[in-house]
Amino acid sequence: MPKYIFPPLASRLKSLIHAGQFIKNPFPILDAALARFGSTYTFYMGGMQKAVITIDPKAVRHILQKQHRVYEKSVIVTDLLGKYTGKGLLTSTGDYWLRQRRLIQPGFHKRRIDSLQSLMKVEVDACMDRWAPMAASGTPFDAYEEMNHLTFRIVARTLFSTSLEEHGLVQLSQQISTLQSFIIREVRQPYKRWWFKISGKIKEHLLLAKESREIIRDVIRARKNSGEAPDDLLTMLLESRYEDSGMGMEEEQLIDECLILFVAGHETSANALSWMIYLLGKHEEELNRLQAADSALQAKMIQNVVQEGLRLYPPAWVSDRISLQDDHVEGFFLPKDTMWILYIRGMHRHPHFWKEPDLFIPDRWNDPDLNKEAYMPFGSGPRMCIGEHFAIMEMQLILTEIIRHWDIKLISKEINEKPLVTLRPLEPVMITIHSVQAH
Repeated sequence: MPKYIFPPLASRLKSLIHAGQFIKNPFPILDAALARFGSTYTFYMGGMQKAVITIDPKAVRHILQKQHRVYEKSVIVTDLLGKYTGKGLLTSTGDYWLRQRRLIQPGFHKRRIDSLQSLMKVEVDACMDRWAPMAASGTPFDAYEEMNHLTFRIVARTLFSTSLEEHGLVQLSQQISTLQSFIIREVRQPYKRWWFKISGKIKEHLLLAKESREIIRDVIRARKNSGEAPDDLLTMLLESRYEDSGMGMEEEQLIDECLILFVAGHETSANALSWMIYLLGKHEEELNRLQAADSALQAKMIQNVVQEGLRLYPPAWVSDRISLQDDHVEGFFLPKDTMWILYIRGMHRHPHFWKEPDLFIPDRWNDPDLNKEAYMPFGSGPRMCIGEHFAIMEMQLILTEIIRHWDIKLISKEINEKPLVTLRPLEPVMITIHSVQAH
């Protein structure tokens, strides 16, 4: 028998006692345990399933990058999410995933994504126009809700180069929001799954997913019949060819990939942008500096705000992997089927890796010696988020326009984190805006 070396073990009884609190917000419990046990420890999730949690950047990169073939995504993502969204890049694994990634990757290269900027700008300008009456009347609104609305419209526009009003995509937006909320409940409350099943909740949401697929199917068929090939993501997906067969994707695969782009591509950016608006509202001096800067300096400063916002509030705050064989990881030797929890937010805020880790200091990114090893908002390795360039460009564009047009006054003083599958604000991000020209 091999001699395994496990990280220190947190009390199972304590895990059970804290299970309710853990479901609401695991951060205080995880952070306290990390302070006690060090950067890697073993615990029982919800008092039930044994898992190893780490914020050690070397361990995380070992699992996601160096030894990625030895680790696979857990069934939480592949089965639970896949049940509703199909086998898109986010939910597939193994050879199928690799084949799809190779097929789709070229369409997400930086140069290719840059060409989508004009499509994004149409929606951002429309949003700024929609905000003008609220600025004039001083009406408070929830920035999170607005960002959710805007980023969904941007995905629709860049994917299909049409607005939400065409092809019934407004309905799609509502369906995907409903699906996301339910998927989170299934992930977070596994002990209720039997109830979700017998009460017909699962069936009802599977039906909703089917309706979403039909809307996307209509758009794809309309595009094929039109003979047009506008410069958007759908054209890229339709024109992609597998290296081995020279064939394109089947219709169901196309729908899977479109659906996952909606699910993964809008809420993550909406969350990140909401936190950035909150941070700028909270730090007026940063906002004033941004507005006073010339355009070249402002672009660099906005880039810093985006990086710092993603460090403090990474939308993908956690990731998980299951080991497919015994493996040595940073001094530990663990058996096959070990569940690893990669706690990205904990790594992003640990004093060992960052000076004043809980403070919003965008200028830290000007330091050429800043050690970015412990910074992974988009993951790492071959499964690193394919939409990284898209998301960064989108966030920079939206923040640039908001800062150019508006002064932000934050009404919500303290906003707590709501860690679901992604990291959302718990309370509404209530703001008022005033036209910059009005001063």
